[in-house]
Amino acid sequence: MGYQNEQYEKIKESNTFVIHRTTILDLLVQIQCLFQEFEKAQLEYKHLKVTLEPNQSEEDLVHDTANDSSSAHVPLSVSRRNFIIKAMKSIKSKTTESLSSGTKRLKWAAFDKDGFENLLQRFSTLNDNMTDILDARLQTEIHRTTQDTNRGVLQLHKDLSSLHRLVKALDIKMQARTYQVPAIPHTHGQDASGLRLLASLAKFKAFNESLDTQGPAPWDEATALILQLGQPDAEKANTKIDRSKIILNPHGSNPDSSDVRCEALYDNGGIVQKVWIEWKEYDYQLPGSRSPPTVIVDRVQKLASLLHHTPKLEAFRVPHCLGYFDNGPLETEVGSDSDEEGVDPRIGFVFEKPNDEGVSSDTLPVSLFELLSTRPKPRVTERIRLAHAVANCLLYLHSVNWLHKGLRSQNIVFFPITIDNTYGGSQKIDYGKPYLSGFDFARPARSDEMTEIPGDNPAYNLYRHPKTQEHGFEPREKFRKSFDIYSLGVVLVELAHWATIDKILNIDINKMRTTTRIKPMLLQERQVSVIGANMGEMYETATVKCLAGGTELGIEDTDDETTSDTVAAKLSMTFYEEVVKKLGDIKV
Repeated sequence: MGYQNEQYEKIKESNTFVIHRTTILDLLVQIQCLFQEFEKAQLEYKHLKVTLEPNQSEEDLVHDTANDSSSAHVPLSVSRRNFIIKAMKSIKSKTTESLSSGTKRLKWAAFDKDGFENLLQRFSTLNDNMTDILDARLQTEIHRTTQDTNRGVLQLHKDLSSLHRLVKALDIKMQARTYQVPAIPHTHGQDASGLRLLASLAKFKAFNESLDTQGPAPWDEATALILQLGQPDAEKANTKIDRSKIILNPHGSNPDSSDVRCEALYDNGGIVQKVWIEWKEYDYQLPGSRSPPTVIVDRVQKLASLLHHTPKLEAFRVPHCLGYFDNGPLETEVGSDSDEEGVDPRIGFVFEKPNDEGVSSDTLPVSLFELLSTRPKPRVTERIRLAHAVANCLLYLHSVNWLHKGLRSQNIVFFPITIDNTYGGSQKIDYGKPYLSGFDFARPARSDEMTEIPGDNPAYNLYRHPKTQEHGFEPREKFRKSFDIYSLGVVLVELAHWATIDKILNIDINKMRTTTRIKPMLLQERQVSVIGANMGEMYETATVKCLAGGTELGIEDTDDETTSDTVAAKLSMTFYEEVVKKLGDIKV
């Protein structure tokens, strides 16, 4: 409500409605005509019930479609106008009760469908015309608010049928014909981009949901085509890579079991490709049991398929996954006399190096954690760009209903750009193009999904929400989106200081008995004030929102993030407004 009141005050202060009074009145009259057409269409199919006012007849509810079109400045040919009049008279001569559902369906397909979609397009155009009257500042605010609302709508669409309807509705909007009103400049580029973004998110979310489908596909070819689902089951099956096709660390020693990533060569059908590997550990099972367990394999296949699926949004900032392999015993070793000590029970995710300009195939990924320890502090503007990019990436990941569960500076990587100059080659980091990695514990944000408990690594626990860590006899809470946002807050603190979190708090990880005290330490007034002094008030506010969570993110501690669509939509909108948008609005 506070944000809505703020927006209302901005609009009230604008003199737009004084300057464009006549144009606005004309647009409102046209919109009223369209509402009458909409009301008539809904009444016909009993989707809308209207209580008659005193002295009002039912005939008053039905207006001539041709007249409405004329008053709305929509050109109609004489033949088209006569056809509509004739059709409406024919329909009015029949009562709604006398029409069978089959006849209604036939009428909708043969006549009403095009007209109703045309009606929606005209609504869209007139609404855009109203927005175009506003000054650039207010147009930007409305565009952002619309995008935020759209993401909230996406949170409420989970099953494939509703996502299918959402994408079809967006297609109608994007294909809307422009019925121009004189003297109003049309700048629809931003809106079109936003609609394409939402449609892409909906399609990506639909693919995610399709991966969880058991048995025969419940969707038809038309749905699969519109949602660009491809063949989810086939994609899952094709993600597994034969271990013999992978050569680890081709120019170095054997990979250390403590490494989180390494270089490799992938022999893909005779074409050798330079790739990088992200590791996921699993518990080696006893002889006679499947290793890794079926539930782990299923989760890995879903994740590899999701990270492999194209097209992916640029805003996701996640690398393209080619598949995965099991680094445990090879098939020939199963059942042999080799003991468990010689087994390396890890799954390797195989990632393609990005095709960004200036990035060579020999470029090694470097983590933010390494840069915080070895590189001089970048400009404030570069650190803010990085903070906004990571926050934006998390926003979109949550929009398609996935949790990361491992957001920390070790899992934010860059591919340095090689620059040739008169002094020799040098490498430059583009801080606006980070990649989010470390998906080894990522999973869909569904209540029925099993939560894998990560290892109790003190260095990683510094970034984890206290409720995800064991303390006393209290049970560990199920992971949720606000815990990812907390981890983002810790990374924002590191960017403000350009130092790792243990150095900022002056703690020895090996001697620290518990990391659950990190949150109150970060929210101490003296710590918060340093963030503001380094990065400004807006950055400080966004960081505190992430770390504090709860009411600072628009939800209560008792709210259920995993099953309540309303809570999920509220969290998404608040996270965008109070964190992502604020970081993007910072001017230095």
